[in-house]
Amino acid sequence: MKAAWCGMMAAGVLAAASVQAAPTVGECMELTTGIKFSKNNGDAQVNVEELFEGKKQKGTQLILNGGVLLATSYQDIRDGQVFLTGNVHYNEDGTVRSKNVYTAQSAIPANMRPGQEVRVQLSDTQTSTHYPLAGLSDKITTSTRTDERNVSITFLGWERLELGGRRFPDACKFELHDIGGKSKGKSGEYVWYAQGFGVIMTDKLDKNGDVQPAYRIALTKIISAP
Repeated sequence: MKAAWCGMMAAGVLAAASVQAAPTVGECMELTTGIKFSKNNGDAQVNVEELFEGKKQKGTQLILNGGVLLATSYQDIRDGQVFLTGNVHYNEDGTVRSKNVYTAQSAIPANMRPGQEVRVQLSDTQTSTHYPLAGLSDKITTSTRTDERNVSITFLGWERLELGGRRFPDACKFELHDIGGKSKGKSGEYVWYAQGFGVIMTDKLDKNGDVQPAYRIALTKIISAP
């Protein structure tokens, strides 16, 4: 995740006053179960609703080119906030490799204003499952570690995009930076959310804040949109 910048109008980002019916950040980040689309790197993304930490939550599955489920990221929108609750990573056979659970502080306001930056400080607890190696062990074991993260999330405004033959007139654009913990000093990224779809495009930024075009990941084909 990652902080705020200029050039909003040059990038096509629209000020709140010019888009009266634009969705709030909370509405923009809502997920519609069953939406599935492919991306320019060959991977696919599908929105689901399932149990995570004992509660039914909306999530986004990342499916690698070839059909292997890599991970599911979960979120919970309530009480005027968007909570990023955690994720699960899988082995090729579908068994759970690791689970990350974020503390309740991992939330941003659902009504962020264009240009508003939120600093999120959270604990990220990862539980990993270790499977036996042939001839070395017959036991499945687990290990747990907790990392502190400090993330800057800036809502830059709304932007018109056309991807996969579909127009997204008011995708929410964010700039994200890890500013503390184990990721301190790493470069940032731009992330675009579209209502119902989730993340439809990302751009990586180098240490100078410049976009790296070769690393853009974007929706290319909508497979299903209930």
